[in-house]
Amino acid sequence: MRLIHLTAVGPDHPAASLNFAPRLTVIYGASETGKSYIIDALDFMFGGQSLRDIPQAKPYRTMLLGLELADGTAVTLARAVRGGKIYVYEEDLRTLPDRVPDRTLLAQHNKVNDENISHFLLSDLGIAGAQLRKNQRNVLQTMGLRNLAHLCLIDETRVQAKTSPVESGIPTARTAERSALKLLLEGVDDSGLTTGEDPVQFRRVNRGQVEVLDRVMLQLREQIGTAPERQSLLEQLARVNIAISAASASIEEGLAKRDSLTARREQVQAKSRSLRGALSDTQTLISRFSLLDQQYASDLERLNMVQEAGTFLGYFNSSVCMFCGADPQHHNSAHAVYETTALSKSVDAEVSKTQALKQDLAQTIGGLVNDRMRDETALEGLSAELTLVGTSIHNLESDLQPARDDMKLLLDQRSKLERLIGLWDRIGDLTTLTAAVAQETPTKTDPVADGVSSATQDDFSRTLNSVLTAWQVPGAKDATFTFEGSPDVMLGQRRRAGRGKGMRSVLHAGFTIALSEYCLEHELPHPGFVALDTPVLTYRDAEKDGVPDQDDELVSQSVADAFYEYISTRHTGQVIVLENQTPPSVTGEGCSIVYFSGTPGANRSGFYPE
Repeated sequence: MRLIHLTAVGPDHPAASLNFAPRLTVIYGASETGKSYIIDALDFMFGGQSLRDIPQAKPYRTMLLGLELADGTAVTLARAVRGGKIYVYEEDLRTLPDRVPDRTLLAQHNKVNDENISHFLLSDLGIAGAQLRKNQRNVLQTMGLRNLAHLCLIDETRVQAKTSPVESGIPTARTAERSALKLLLEGVDDSGLTTGEDPVQFRRVNRGQVEVLDRVMLQLREQIGTAPERQSLLEQLARVNIAISAASASIEEGLAKRDSLTARREQVQAKSRSLRGALSDTQTLISRFSLLDQQYASDLERLNMVQEAGTFLGYFNSSVCMFCGADPQHHNSAHAVYETTALSKSVDAEVSKTQALKQDLAQTIGGLVNDRMRDETALEGLSAELTLVGTSIHNLESDLQPARDDMKLLLDQRSKLERLIGLWDRIGDLTTLTAAVAQETPTKTDPVADGVSSATQDDFSRTLNSVLTAWQVPGAKDATFTFEGSPDVMLGQRRRAGRGKGMRSVLHAGFTIALSEYCLEHELPHPGFVALDTPVLTYRDAEKDGVPDQDDELVSQSVADAFYEYISTRHTGQVIVLENQTPPSVTGEGCSIVYFSGTPGANRSGFYPE
């Protein structure tokens, strides 16, 4: 990752922009020109809570930070100077944004929402989601960008402070910050650690659990009241179960009789329905056959009338024959007698036939009437039987009801006994559980060393030694880095924290540069850039200025010269240095020097134009 530019933009106002060289950017000049503000602004763009308010920033609305990611892609982070979310534009943007951003990120790290600046930049470094040890009990936290910011953005206060260069100065973050350094130096997070329990918190929770269990048992005893002990209740339950079995057998016997009677009633009802259907059919046939019999009687009467009328037809003379319709010239004297006789015989035959049918029908109707009488008699018997069966069922139900009432009482009694026995069982279980909880102990924390392996410590110490030696720092040949106690740089058997502020500054700068160099050389995760505010405090002319106070422990100009020569030609990362004094000549490729005059109209007055 590389910084490209830092730009402040606002409507109707020229942008305030600072370009960063690929290797070294030195910004120097008078105080109150905005040099330290640059580190504040970088920290702000990487998720810092707020940006220092200065009068010169009033016309500006948005801060832009151009970045080159690991794959060479240029992006621009945009954030309102008053704070809030961070917007990502996938381009090198140096003017007030006039389009929708490609991504919107939260400024604060959020372990449940990946859309935040920490996850975005740590993903580019390949360590998004890494787990850091948070405390001595190995409680873990997800790594955030703030766990790295203090290792690459070093303001003047921190570079001179007596606190470890590994730590930001926040006591609660100390363990996580040491774990973050371990991750950078060895490339392994703490996700494999077993988390232990806080003994004090465990005892507090344990006592609370015992108290809750005791309270529950007290409530259960109140529900039991004056009931007998569990064994006595079990004996009562056994007797009740025997009584229930006996009552159940009696009830089952009565129910079996009732079921038999109910089945018989259904059979009788089925027979009754069948007989009623047969009676209905028989009555229908009788009615229809009676109508047919009436028809036969009517036919006989008509035949008698025809026979009587045919006898008299032969006595009448007419122009046309009454029987055959012949004309007079064709009449035969015997024709009338013959036709009359023939008609009489025909009528007699039809009468005989009809009488025979009527006689057969009378026999059929008689049979049907007999069937009806038989079925009516049978139906009366079934009705009587149905009444008898119904009465028997009713009486049996009446006899069963007292047994059912007794059974209900027995079941209620058994339920009460079982509930009381259950309460005693719960008290027994809770008593056992309470004893077990009272004997519990907190899970022990796996012992974990705060530092790195001895091999890594030796390798990093050699890198640190090489850097400080190249800077010509006095005593650098004995320089090492120790993780014992508070991690710190050791120089001449003395910790950095015990040196003057001038030596503390250059040793802090040496640690920061060595860490960047070590990670880049071993292909370990690191932002790839560092910003240092006044890393080398020097005395230029001892004869003119006098010998400095020993507590300041300022370094000679040769150290400053060697520092800049090393950074501008040999260091592979990106460095931004803020200085009050004029730096030595920097001629290396990929380097630039920016001067803030502090005077309006004279070169560049500061980060913001006057």
